Amino acid sequence: MAVDPVIIGSVAALAVLVLFSAMFSATETAFTSLNRIKLRKLAEEGDRRAAKANRLLDNYEKLLTTILVGNNLVNITASSLSTVLFTRLVGAEVGAIYATVIMLIVILACGEITPKCMAKARPEGFALRITPVISAISTVLTPLTWIFEKISQTVTDRVVRKNGEVPTLTEDELVLMVDEIREEGTLEEEESQLIKSAIRFDDKTVDSILTPRVDVTAIEKGSTMEETRNVFLQSGFSRLPVYDGTIDKIIGVVYSKDFFARYFLVGRDESIRPIVRRVRFIPESTTLAKALDEIQRSTVQMLVVVDDYGGTVGIVALEDILEELVGEIWDESDEIQHDIVSDADGGFTVIGDADISDLMEEIGLRIPLGDYDGTTVGGFIQYRLQKPPIAGDTVREGRLELTVTSVRNRRVRLVKATVDPEEAQGDST
Repeated sequence: MAVDPVIIGSVAALAVLVLFSAMFSATETAFTSLNRIKLRKLAEEGDRRAAKANRLLDNYEKLLTTILVGNNLVNITASSLSTVLFTRLVGAEVGAIYATVIMLIVILACGEITPKCMAKARPEGFALRITPVISAISTVLTPLTWIFEKISQTVTDRVVRKNGEVPTLTEDELVLMVDEIREEGTLEEEESQLIKSAIRFDDKTVDSILTPRVDVTAIEKGSTMEETRNVFLQSGFSRLPVYDGTIDKIIGVVYSKDFFARYFLVGRDESIRPIVRRVRFIPESTTLAKALDEIQRSTVQMLVVVDDYGGTVGIVALEDILEELVGEIWDESDEIQHDIVSDADGGFTVIGDADISDLMEEIGLRIPLGDYDGTTVGGFIQYRLQKPPIAGDTVREGRLELTVTSVRNRRVRLVKATVDPEEAQGDST
């Protein structure tokens, strides 16, 4: 029995159409899943296919329209052709049913699921190989894709973009991406922390890192060389703010190198005014990025933070800002101490200026802060007590107990933190 050449031709055409369907499906997955940074790097290294793929991605709406138009054209054509084929083979009554069932299985298995899984495994490699073909098809289908692009753009402008442009990648998403890359082993823990610190760098303001005015060691503008020498030796600081009458009126700063270069050339009763450098002032709401820019444009690596009334809130040094990026920086004049130290009895010794979120992370317990909008443990204790703390004062929040053990100038210096076991808490409840 001779085989009908029409049937052979139809089967061959169906095979080609399914292959095209698989190509379009795989292309969509590959270009959606690929790493654009890796692709851009390949293009910068001279890979022509990568450069061409980047150009396709730059007009992603046209690329996606081309893929969808092409995929739908071949799938609809394949379905129509299969209906004609099975009607010829098994008759008009059941031909359509055979065509629907068989083509559903073939297109899903061979034209959709399998090629998409293969493209997902190596998206960059597949995208580079298929780019010349897709580029040619995009050129051929330009008149058709142009129509659908205009329709899509009109609907999108009226429905979606009324609420404004949505950012491609938010900071939180970028941080999550860095965590995922670290988990894959591409980034070290230290590199990951540095990148995340840089991402969030502009979210913090100087009031979270400044040295408060009560801790500022400063000198009066009328101080003599001998008096200034004693302050330098006692404090160990390399810079001393200079004020006029009150610390709310800081007029400049004296560097130790400037001071000692002059100290041996003039009398001990000479004034320090010739070596006072001008200092810049910034408000409390200044971001760390802006503060760093101010220091870079100044010859003094220190800024004075002022409140709304011009009073001194504290000072910020270049080292304070850099520590927000790279972590604690110790030098020979620093007295190394940790904000939170584990004690032998299972509790913790905490300095009053420690960040309360760091304490919660250390003890593994979240505590409600209520309306407290500060950041320090000592400030939280004062907020709860509603009075200046004294040694022995205790604040309890759930399983956490905070006991003030040392106070200086009405300011909490040290706190003893203890956490009750969960079983004990349950029994007491």
